[in-house]
Amino acid sequence: MPIYFLHIRHSDSVDEDLEGASFDTLDEATSNAAGALRELVAQNLRAARQIDIYGIEITDPTGAVVASVSVEDAVLRELYQKDR
Repeated sequence: MPIYFLHIRHSDSVDEDLEGASFDTLDEATSNAAGALRELVAQNLRAARQIDIYGIEITDPTGAVVASVSVEDAVLRELYQKDR
């Protein structure tokens, strides 16, 4: 099972995922990243904190970026899917 690293990108920094996680596919890792972003945004909204999260970059073990998910994509994709 491939290992992917989900790095959280902020306006001026990156929280690096040093452990990584195993996912069956890149699509599964991307879906997980989108869910994590939605939860992070929700936590910030509930706490009335500024949202300083731009997205998650997904890398392989070599450090190559293989996908990315923006907050906008994660939140809007979920909203559009619920409307259908």
